[in-house]
Amino acid sequence: MKTTRSAIAVFMLFSVLSTDALSSVQINEDLEQSARQATGRYAQSVKKPMPELEDYTYGMNLDVGKLVYVSPNVRYCGNVKSMMAYEDSKGELHMVRYLVKGECVNSR
Repeated sequence: MKTTRSAIAVFMLFSVLSTDALSSVQINEDLEQSARQATGRYAQSVKKPMPELEDYTYGMNLDVGKLVYVSPNVRYCGNVKSMMAYEDSKGELHMVRYLVKGECVNSR
């Protein structure tokens, strides 16, 4: 009987963890899709090409002349990928992906 309870407890734990991981993937996909759509609309309105999405690296030079889009804050306990689109001082459009900490209700 104890092994059955233990097995059920382990199964439930892994179910919760895998559901949490899947929701993280879904959140990141939704954020990226929203960022691409917003940046695409802006690029089309100013008749500029859609930029490639770059992953931010430490020390990367960001010449932000005009901020075009920033991903909204997400209520999630963990790290999520956020996107930022901007025009540099030359007027070229850029899009950068970086990690941010989600707004965890439990940590307030």
